[in-house]
Amino acid sequence: MNRSEFMKLHANSTRALQAYFVEAEKTSNMLAGCTTEPLTFIERFRLMTQGIVEKDAHLSYLGARNLLFEAARLGYGWSN
Repeated sequence: MNRSEFMKLHANSTRALQAYFVEAEKTSNMLAGCTTEPLTFIERFRLMTQGIVEKDAHLSYLGARNLLFEAARLGYGWSN
C-alpha cells in the first residue's frame, strides 16, 4: 500500500463518519419530537427504520475505520 492508497482509506473513513453523524442526528431529531403520548404505528415504524439506517451507517464507519487502523498498524510504505 502506498501513501495515495492510505489517503483514500482515510478519506473513506472520514466520509463514513460524516454519513454516520448525519444519520445519528436524524435519529436524535426524531427522538426530540417525542411527546408523553405513545407514538403512532407510523411514527414507531419510521423511528425503527431510522434506527436501522443509523446502525448500518455506524457499521460502515467501523469497517472503514478498522481498515484504516490496520493500514496504519502495518505501515503503508511498502508497495506490491
